[in-house]
Amino acid sequence: MGSGNREKVQYSKRIRYLRRLILTSVAAACLIPICICVILAVRYDRLNSKYEQARADLDWYRGRYGSEKDILTSEENMQEADSSFATDGATVVFETMDVDYATVEVSGAQNPEDIEGTRYVYLTFDDGPSIYTDEILDILAEYDVKATFFVCGKPDAKYTDMYKRIVDEGHTLGMHSYSHKYSDIYSSVDAFTEDLKKLRHFLYDTTDTLPKFYRFPGGSSNKVTKVDIHDLMDVLKDEGVTFYDWNVSAGDDRAGATKVSIYNNIVGNVPKFKHCIVLMHDAADKKSTVEALPEVIEALQAMDDTVIVPITDDTLSVQHINNN
Repeated sequence: MGSGNREKVQYSKRIRYLRRLILTSVAAACLIPICICVILAVRYDRLNSKYEQARADLDWYRGRYGSEKDILTSEENMQEADSSFATDGATVVFETMDVDYATVEVSGAQNPEDIEGTRYVYLTFDDGPSIYTDEILDILAEYDVKATFFVCGKPDAKYTDMYKRIVDEGHTLGMHSYSHKYSDIYSSVDAFTEDLKKLRHFLYDTTDTLPKFYRFPGGSSNKVTKVDIHDLMDVLKDEGVTFYDWNVSAGDDRAGATKVSIYNNIVGNVPKFKHCIVLMHDAADKKSTVEALPEVIEALQAMDDTVIVPITDDTLSVQHINNN
């Protein structure tokens, strides 16, 4: 092959190489932005879903109390955080600065595994499920701790797996009213009964578990109910349901609650009792509760003769109002 032909071949090869290089560059210039756009779109969709879920949780939480006239304000609802407690045998006296005295009745059989000198701590979460339920469950699993969730009725499909996970991972599923609207559920005995049965059936359909523990929204000593709280206690009794209040509050439903204040409220008050029902909240605006939870658990587990357990049939019942 002559030198002229060789030059033509080499020239043709260079042309083809440059052509491929140009085409590849053009294709990359088109595909890379498209890929970036797809990735950003997926991330945006996920973030938007979380945002919508958080907003829905907050709207539900803010609107749960009903009209302003009938609400139990956040400060009133959590005045227990300012409470002082004193023990008197089997009865705990519940006192606040702003309300009359009420009796916290401690009744029921002790746990079969109850060991003399052992302190039993029951971590309870109200208002869920929420955007933080899975995170709370992850923390509990990490520390091999079982808790009690007093949940509300949220039929949205995004919560279905959360209800199931609570049960599947060995936690106790309790009831905290279906709607959590004080103006509705406390308007009459019939309204309370209807709400109770609606939630109980919903949870059974969702988890194949029939819950039998209840926590009154605002506690049994709330000042919102338009009917005698004892009549509502009778409804629970007729349904075979036991209600639980609390004797230790995280104070996480108060304005300005922080990780530190939540930790101090729990860890500082647990040593006062042999059976400690700890009130916390599982809600979209309770990030501080989630942040405090690992350190709270570590501190409780480090206490001598102290165990963390879920509420069961044999758990001592801590009640603000004596159910006689």
